[in-house]
Order: sequence, then C-alpha cells, then structure tokens
Amino acid sequence: MRCRATRLPPLRGTKRQQRLAAPWTGVDNKPHAPACCCPPLPALCIVTTPCSAPSPSTPRPSFLRTALGVSLPFARARLLFALGRVDAAFALTTRIKALKIPTRNLDLLRAQCRLKQNSPGEAFEFAKEELRLFPNNAAAERLLTDLRTRFTPTTTYQDAHYRAWVQVIRPYTMVSDDRLWQLFSWAKRICEEDRPGNFAECGVAGGGSSALIAKTIATYSKRPRRLYAFDTFEGMPAPRAEDTHQGVAAADTGWGEGTCAAPMQSLRNICRELAVTDIVVPVQGFFADTLPATRAEMGELAFLHLDGDWYESTRDILVNLYDQVAPGGYMQIDDYGYWEGCRRAIHDFERERGLTFELHNIDGVGHWMTRPQS
Repeated sequence: MRCRATRLPPLRGTKRQQRLAAPWTGVDNKPHAPACCCPPLPALCIVTTPCSAPSPSTPRPSFLRTALGVSLPFARARLLFALGRVDAAFALTTRIKALKIPTRNLDLLRAQCRLKQNSPGEAFEFAKEELRLFPNNAAAERLLTDLRTRFTPTTTYQDAHYRAWVQVIRPYTMVSDDRLWQLFSWAKRICEEDRPGNFAECGVAGGGSSALIAKTIATYSKRPRRLYAFDTFEGMPAPRAEDTHQGVAAADTGWGEGTCAAPMQSLRNICRELAVTDIVVPVQGFFADTLPATRAEMGELAFLHLDGDWYESTRDILVNLYDQVAPGGYMQIDDYGYWEGCRRAIHDFERERGLTFELHNIDGVGHWMTRPQS
C-alpha cells in the first residue's frame, strides 16, 4: 500500500525540526538518505497516513516530529535488518528510541535484533515493552509467547500470597524474582510491625513492582497508607557520561534514553487487576521536578524503592527523599550492581553527608539498606 503524502516547500522550521529532517548518519559515519518502505516520493514529503497508529493511551507527539523524526529512520532500520546488517539496525533503533516517540513495531524489531545477536533475555524484555505500548500487536504477542517458557522465572519462594501475585504482575516488570521477593518482604514486615509512614517508588516502568507493593499494603497494613509511584511514563531520560555498565556507555548497551517505556495506563491496568488503585498515586515527570513538589504531601516514608538507573536520577531521589525516610526505614536500590552511575551516586551522597551505608546484596544487581539511626 502506498502512503498518501503531501508535497512541501523547503523546510523552514526550528533548528530541532531541521535536524530531525536531516539525513541520518550511516554505520560508516557518512550521511545517508533514509530508506523508505514505499516508492520514492518527490522533494520533501510528509506522510499523512501513517502505516500504524499508537493505542489510545499512547501519548501523541507533534505531527512534524512523528513524520520526520521516526518514519524514515525506522524504515531504514527495517531495511538494514532485512539485509542482515543486524548490529547497524539495532544501533539505529536505539537512536530512534531516544526520541521518545511511541512507534509500532520498533521494540519488536529491537527484540528480533537481540535474538539474532544471541541475547534472548533482552529480546523477551523488548517484546514486553512493545506490548505495553501497543497491546494489540499480534506479532509481538507471538514472539513473547515463544520466549515466555524460557524467560519467565518460576519463583522458589513459598509464600502463597507472593506466589499468586507475582504471576499476575510478571508481564509488567523487568525486576528479578529475588528483588521482587525482597520488595514484598519489606512491605509485609513494615505493615505487620505497624511502622508509620507511606511508601515511594522512583522508577515505575510497566508498574508491576508498584502493584506488588500496593497489594501487600492492602493485605497486611493496619493503617491507611499510600504508595507514590514516580516516573516520566515516557522512557528513561538521557544518561550522562557516568552512566556505564562495565565501562560501556548506556546508549551503546541498548538501554539508553527512551527505553523502559510504558504509558501510565500500564500502571493503572495492573493496579486495577489487583484492586489497588486507591493505594497507588502516580506522579508523572522528572524526579528533579516532581519529588520536591510532592514530598510534603508524602510525609514520612517507611520504605523507598530507588529504581532510577542513572547517576543524576539516583542523586535526585536521595537529595529529595532520603531525609524523609524514617530512621531504620528500608531502602532498596534496584541497579546498584549494574549501572556504575547509580553506584557512584550512592557513594557520592554518602560521602557528602558524612554517612556510612551498610549495603546488602540481593542478587548481584539489587541491594538494600536501612537508613542509619543517626
């Protein structure tokens, strides 16, 4: 099917619009005209009938950014994949993700690339992300079904509530079984011991861990509590130079800006499924903006889950919320053992405040600690 298009005069927009319209750089670092899935169109054309549309819950960016910022480079990425240039295709999809424009089949293509690159675990997570953004994508569902038996862990923990709930929330989270169990355990202990304070999770993604914590509160708490769930709900912000894994820059790992994306509706869906919508308070935006604006409302915190990945995000959490965690309160850091920027932010804050953190390993990636009493 040929896309309907409109012929336009030369582009005279903002510098950002001109940059998005410019040819993308190829793997040889030279400009290339983006490939298109349709026959060539004359002059500069903007597609007015996209081949696919996002779900109603997906944020809709400006028309110009959608047409020029995604359509042509995505077509080029698909062509590179079809030609067997998988590494180049995946690198281009990573750059497209950084635009934070929900694009049907983009994460599916990333999953297919990772399968070719012998990383089926990441392919599994990318397929889940595609379905969070486009729930009716049948091709992504077929791929996910094929991968699910290999990459959906079977919990070894025996608590009946946990075993039941984790099966429900699993499609909505990338957090490991060990780290989910630790979240459940802290929430249950706080509620059974009737410690005062609300809960906060900074970094929500699909909402699975938020729903698990909220269900634990709903089942065990002896007092009213809220879980404040902070996220951009548009994917990860831009990483900094410190944000590396084993010395590799975040963008080069495939998990850079725009990844881990899910609309707020994903959180609402899983909370509705577990009947905890009255406990969870979603807060959308960057931590630097939302945390100082919300901390007075939250009051004292009995538990804080830090899942910001990057140096700056982790530091924003600590600067704004550390003092609200009750002495002896629990703090779980999801990416301490994976992202070097996250780890550095923890220890920079520790040194600046003259504190001593006693960190406990969960699974090599996640760690937990309690706020010192003094």
